[in-house]
Amino acid sequence: MSTIEAYSYPHLPNDLSRVFVGLLVNVKNASAIRSRIIAASTAAGESGDVEREAVNFAFIDARTLTSREHLLAALYVALVAASHSDLTTKTVHSEIIWALNYSNNITESIKRFGVSDATTSLIVVRVGDKQKLPSGSKALVEEDVRDMVSSVVEGQWASLDQLTGVTDWSLVRKYYKLNSDPVVTRFPNAKNASGHEVPPKLKSIMNEIVVSAVAMKSVLA
Repeated sequence: MSTIEAYSYPHLPNDLSRVFVGLLVNVKNASAIRSRIIAASTAAGESGDVEREAVNFAFIDARTLTSREHLLAALYVALVAASHSDLTTKTVHSEIIWALNYSNNITESIKRFGVSDATTSLIVVRVGDKQKLPSGSKALVEEDVRDMVSSVVEGQWASLDQLTGVTDWSLVRKYYKLNSDPVVTRFPNAKNASGHEVPPKLKSIMNEIVVSAVAMKSVLA
């Protein structure tokens, strides 16, 4: 059974109307993935095109996400920007990562929310229902996306329902400047709590704050 989730946005252009999302944990080759993405960006010729297609995803460090809603808010900001040919970054996939960042700094967004050598859990996002091949394009379904990702990422597939279990709340507080937020600081030891030490109510509040911040990104950018 596929652990890839598919989302449809029929009001958007065809190339943006279908999105696939998945979660992988126990990722073993984050450094190699990062190197492969960098190399693919400058690879020449047909082999370069093939390699760029192989890594044509948004690779997001899952520790930085608080919920499915957090991810989908960033996704929609990127899709709307792409639909209006108003991307801040070069691709819709990098735009998703940029939309997650508190500031508009592109390099910072990739460093904070993209795959890094320390990444052990990954969210992968693929926008579009076509795979570009040297012989033409191929329609994609969930299993195709799963196979494509598995050829790049060494990890275990997990349900997106498990996303909150890998959230690093200390990173979330740092990246979204929540350590000085008056709503957050009223909780005892809020600045130091992590994992199961974070009260459910505080998690809910922080999630609402970051989802709202991401949703407003396109307005404030």
